[in-house]
Amino acid sequence: MKRTLLWLKLIITLATIAVVALPIVVNNHSWPQISRDYLYTNALSDTGALNTVSAIYLGYRAMDTLGETLVLLVSITGTMGILVNLKREDSDQSISFSLEPEKRAKNAQRTYLLEVIASKLGPIVLLFGFYVMLYGHISPGGGFQGGTIIASAIVFLALGTQMETKLTNTTILARIEALAFLVLVLAAVSGVFFESGFFGNPIKSGNSLSPNFIILLNIVIGLKVGMSIAIMCIAMMGGRSDH
Repeated sequence: MKRTLLWLKLIITLATIAVVALPIVVNNHSWPQISRDYLYTNALSDTGALNTVSAIYLGYRAMDTLGETLVLLVSITGTMGILVNLKREDSDQSISFSLEPEKRAKNAQRTYLLEVIASKLGPIVLLFGFYVMLYGHISPGGGFQGGTIIASAIVFLALGTQMETKLTNTTILARIEALAFLVLVLAAVSGVFFESGFFGNPIKSGNSLSPNFIILLNIVIGLKVGMSIAIMCIAMMGGRSDH
C-alpha cells in the first residue's frame, strides 16, 4: 500500500512538472530582444554601473532584490528555529561538530591539518569576498556573490580556530546582519525624500547617475547574505546560536 501511494505521488509530481514545463518547451516566441538591447545600451547611463547584471538587480528590479533578501531572512529564521529545537532534543546525545574547546578535543573530525588549512584560507577568502562585493558594479560579482564568499571565509575561520572570535560569534554576526538589513530598508526609502522614487538613486553626480548607490546596496546586501549564511553554518557546526 505504501509503495503504491509513493508511486502515485511520484506520477502526480511528474505530471504536474510536465504540465507546467510544456508551454515553455513548445513555445516558439523569440526572446525579448528589444528589452535585452535596451538594457545593454542604457544600463550604464541609467544606473551608473558598468556591470549590466548589477544594474538590473540593483537598479531596474531593486524591488525584487528586496524581496529576495526578505525570503532569505525568513528562511534563515526558520532554519535557526529548527536547529534550536533539534539541539534541545539531541542535547544528551553524541558530541556535535562544535567550536567549544572541550568538545573539539573529543571530536575526531577536527584535525590539526583541517585547522591549519582553514585558518590560512579564511583571511584570503574573506578579502576576495569583499573584493567581489565592492567591485560588483564594474566586474563579475556583487552583493549576493560576495556575501556567499564572505560566509565561506567565516566558516573557514570557525574551523581553523579553537576559541570563538568576534568573526565567529553568532551574536555579533546577527547584529551585523540586522544593521545591514536596516540600512538596506533606509536606502530604499531615502530616494522618496530626494524625489527619485522608492529605491531611486539619491546619490547623483551632476546630470548623470553615480554608481555609489549601487556600491552601497552591494555592501549591505553582501553583509546581509554573508552574515545570514555564516550564522546558519556555525549553528549547524554546534557553535553559539543564542541570539
